[in-house]
Amino acid sequence: MKKTANTDFENKLYCEGPKRILTIDGGGIRGIIALQFLERIETLLRKRHENSEMVLADYFDLIVGTSTGAIIAALLSRGSSISEIKQQYSELGERVFQPQRNWLGSLGRFLGVKFDSTPLSDLLKEYFKDERLDSSIFKTGLCLIAKRADTASVWPLVNIPRNKYFEYNKQIKISEILRASTAAPTYFEPETIMDVGNSESAIFIDGSVSMHQNPALQALMVANLDGFGLNWPLGENNLLLCSVGTGSWNPAPSKAEIEDANNLDWASLLIPQMIHDASELNQTIMQWLSNSHTATTIDSQIGSLNADSISPSPMLSYLRYDVMLEKTVLDELGFNYTEDELDSLRKIDSVHQLKDLENIGNKASKNSALDDHFPVIFDVK
Repeated sequence: MKKTANTDFENKLYCEGPKRILTIDGGGIRGIIALQFLERIETLLRKRHENSEMVLADYFDLIVGTSTGAIIAALLSRGSSISEIKQQYSELGERVFQPQRNWLGSLGRFLGVKFDSTPLSDLLKEYFKDERLDSSIFKTGLCLIAKRADTASVWPLVNIPRNKYFEYNKQIKISEILRASTAAPTYFEPETIMDVGNSESAIFIDGSVSMHQNPALQALMVANLDGFGLNWPLGENNLLLCSVGTGSWNPAPSKAEIEDANNLDWASLLIPQMIHDASELNQTIMQWLSNSHTATTIDSQIGSLNADSISPSPMLSYLRYDVMLEKTVLDELGFNYTEDELDSLRKIDSVHQLKDLENIGNKASKNSALDDHFPVIFDVK
């Protein structure tokens, strides 16, 4: 027998009609780039719906985030405006990315983690108090992605009542989940959650250390696969997925770096490439599955996949917004960074360049023709 929605929240998840998904990548302090795109989207939707108070939680039905994207996703889901989140984000940068201070100095930071996780934990508790995954403060479906290190498994933690594991996970505090999703190895200590269900403890690291630093494909699975409890129908007029990045680049090392690399060097060379490969694979699959107004060239062999389709008709409408943090791209946007400055911009903890990143995101978002991208069929009635 079909279950009947009995709350406004469940009605948003289970009522008939088109569904809208928003996803936000990981990327540390570069999340400010995503916020610039999101501000442009919020402005567009307010104008289209003739509602100056509209927030993204009024439009999207499911919001998904990894790492810094998880923090933004949770704030959006509870109904915050982009201007409110940008103020909190600036505070987050100032308070969180403070180097460890101990008598070992740089050697201690090399042997341990770069930052003390206490300011991050405290700030997340300030934002979300004792709210849990089943909290009524959330206005949309919410999925926060972390990597469970002690089982080597990705955990997409969701607030969906019909989810297979909701009864096990619903008591977990949002602040703990967000701390887990942002526990980037070497930057912050892993997060231990003492009870993830059945009084079982679990150790988590950053969700970006998985295939889902770009969580778009994971979001599609949450929306459609039976085990997650939504079962939203596929189709380009049924499902819209908007994916927002935090700045990307090609992490290819020079030939000299490869030729001279030792075992320690290889670890630092390969991890960024693996994260980049995972994000590119996400993008490839999403363009392959969808009708997309923002399809970009993946590589010279497969192009933008406009001539390819994995099914007789598109499974969804798909939008992707990001900016390449490459010199040629940023030069075209009117910036003039040296290679050393670019290397610094790309780091997840470059708090001193927060304004630069904000300016880049602002210019890139204005350079995107968003107005023509959001199909009218997905307007909120």
